[in-house]
This record gives sequence, C-alpha cells and structure tokens, in this order.
Amino acid sequence: MTAYIISRVSISDRPAMAGYMADAPESVHAYGGEYLVRTGDITALEGDAPYERVVVVKFPDKEKALAWYHSDEYRDLRDIRWRSADAHIICVPGEGG
Repeated sequence: MTAYIISRVSISDRPAMAGYMADAPESVHAYGGEYLVRTGDITALEGDAPYERVVVVKFPDKEKALAWYHSDEYRDLRDIRWRSADAHIICVPGEGG
C-alpha cells in the first residue's frame, strides 16, 4: 500500500539546505519515491504554520519509504538537514491504511 512522507521544515542555514534540496531527489527516486509537493508557498487555513517548507513524497509502500529514510544514500543528506533546519517528519499510509 502506498505511503507518504510528509515534512514541515524551518530552515536555519539556507546555503546548506539549497544543496540538500538539489541532491535529495536522486535518493528519493532510487527508492521509488515521487515528490507530490515541494514548496514554500503555504497558506494556513486553520492554526499556525510556523514552518517555511512543506514536502510530500509518495512511495510504493511503507517499507520503501522507511528504507529510503534509513538508507546509506540518504544518511549524509539527512545529516546536512539536521544541521541546517528543524523539521517535523511523519510517514503515513495511503487511503485505506
């Protein structure tokens, strides 16, 4: 069943995050992931939206999503993100999950 990784991100080091954002798609695609949303254009309809970016990535299943997140290919990029941004990241199943 399809799974989604949803990220809400507040950036503290823009140059480092620019490199992360340029390099991350290769690792995502290697695990069958597809970006559905990658934007800073956020309109809060209810509650606060105290972050600068929202990213939604669709994976074929939860196993692929978690394999990507914990992969060697993503590890160095994840370390860059940890140093240059605060993020809230979740993995959820697609409809019917």
